[in-house]
Amino acid sequence: MNFSKKNKKPTVYFPVELDNQTYLGNLYGYFHKETNIYNVVGYENNLELSLIGKIVENKSDIQEAESIYGLRSNEGILFSTGEGKSCKKELYSLVLDVFSRNTGILETSIMQNKCAIISGCGSVGSLVALELAKAGVGRFLLIDNDTVAYHNICRHQCGIADVGKYKVSAIKDRILQINPTALVETVDDIIENVPKEVFDRHCSNDALIIGCADNREGDIYANKNIAKYFNIPFVSIGFWERAFAGEIFYSVDSNKPCYECFYKSIGADVSARTNTNRRIYTNEADLVKVNFEPGISTDINFVTVIAIKLILDIFNIQNPNYTPKLLNHLTQFTLVCNTNDTKIGGEQAEIFSYPLQVTTSIEIDFCDECAINQKCKHS
Repeated sequence: MNFSKKNKKPTVYFPVELDNQTYLGNLYGYFHKETNIYNVVGYENNLELSLIGKIVENKSDIQEAESIYGLRSNEGILFSTGEGKSCKKELYSLVLDVFSRNTGILETSIMQNKCAIISGCGSVGSLVALELAKAGVGRFLLIDNDTVAYHNICRHQCGIADVGKYKVSAIKDRILQINPTALVETVDDIIENVPKEVFDRHCSNDALIIGCADNREGDIYANKNIAKYFNIPFVSIGFWERAFAGEIFYSVDSNKPCYECFYKSIGADVSARTNTNRRIYTNEADLVKVNFEPGISTDINFVTVIAIKLILDIFNIQNPNYTPKLLNHLTQFTLVCNTNDTKIGGEQAEIFSYPLQVTTSIEIDFCDECAINQKCKHS
């Protein structure tokens, strides 16, 4: 046992913006007894946080029951415990501290205005959402009709405490744990049922839609009715049987072939993407297993991380100070191989020469409909 912890001076981590405001009232966050640290996240309890203290203006407002109290003065806020022991104050800023390690690679001032529309918040969508939140993306629209179940935990970014929640709600909580100032809207339905006015609120020049569901139909809908309609970039992430391989598609604007072009021209022949019925809920898991065998988290994450790097490139396509990692090297349709062992992938695995192979050679042409639209646009 480390007895020195018992005498450690209590420390309060505190948002710098609250130090100079006139706010008086409750503080929410976390208390870690083993380190004697109070982590004040904010004054709005939007994260199911614990009440850990209060800011007061007069000592007469102090209640013994308070874990900590901050006495506001002209010099800022002085914190003490309920027993009257003074606390060390550590100010933090979301921009300077939480996202400081991104500086020089991803600029917070740019990323906080970006909006990620994520269709499908399972193992793929949950990883995409949290990594984009860590990259500083400040706005999210999360779409999924399913709930977190125990059989999701070995692949999903959420855990046992989230079982029973809608996946969109669970991921929203995790995003806000990374960035409490993020704006997150959730829709617990499939993308085809989302009203147009919801997309009207989010589909700006800074938005990108990402198809992460375990089916192709949702991506076709997202491409045609959202990405093309609002002229925003579209990325699709899908997996082959047992995630022995994955596929990534992207379209930046209307000058490039779209997802429907891919599917109509080569998708049915080249892609071995598996599908399940999104309308089957988690209590019908046996039906899902008949049609779909998801892979392990490591294989799913490997492909998904490549897609996330591509998404960050697309988000920064207009940023002259940003150096793209993948956008200039990957074609619109990319295959990523986790293993070429036929024991896992079957005969389809033989198309890959070696494990971890990433294709950069598949080219996509406009489908007949989009080709006509291109001619009309340029005539």
